[in-house]
Amino acid sequence: MRLKKPGRLEDIAAAALAVFTRQGYRLTQMADVAREAGLSAGALYSYVAGKEALFELALAEAQGLTPAGAARFEAVGLGAAAAALVTAAAGRVRRPALDAALAAGRAGPDEVRAVAVEMLEMLATHRRLIWLLDRCAAEIPEVAAFYGSELRGRYFRDLTRFAALAAGETEPGPATRARARALLEMAAWMAMHRLRDPQPPAVDDATAHAAVVEIMLASLAPCPAATSAAKKA
Repeated sequence: MRLKKPGRLEDIAAAALAVFTRQGYRLTQMADVAREAGLSAGALYSYVAGKEALFELALAEAQGLTPAGAARFEAVGLGAAAAALVTAAAGRVRRPALDAALAAGRAGPDEVRAVAVEMLEMLATHRRLIWLLDRCAAEIPEVAAFYGSELRGRYFRDLTRFAALAAGETEPGPATRARARALLEMAAWMAMHRLRDPQPPAVDDATAHAAVVEIMLASLAPCPAATSAAKKA
């Protein structure tokens, strides 16, 4: 009987996260992860039951929840894993600055700065999970449903409401929706995606994040014409 090497499950989890993030769910085979982890495909099955379980392990690793010292990963099913991720996100993905600004109906410079800093911190903290979900969610219905509506969708809707507040709009118009999406994508690139860019700008995190704050302040500053019209009304 082959003895399991201590810490091997953690190695497999790291390999699964890397391969699924790189190749997506459909193209990834058990053999790909085994090769990344430096063991045989047959040996991999002594740690996980199959590909779905392997993806669940990658989800756990992306959240820092890989069971330390475990001999085998016991999967719960992708539907249950997705539901658990939604529950965990409610407690771990905190956005007090955005929630407070929306509740108070304020989107001045102080609120914009706080929301920008909070967004950058959230993206940087959860970037491994976001990279994995961005690459694989569309290929897995159980994951796509919660990722599109519960995580990305809800945050984008609330950021758009915040941008509408800054613009003095009761309901966000097309330009405001476009502005909010552009700001979110810009923040994601500066906080996460530039780290994987083959030719990233030669800036550190502090400089990159300061640029995001500066751009958001400029983009969400009240339009003078709109402010004047509001005062006349």
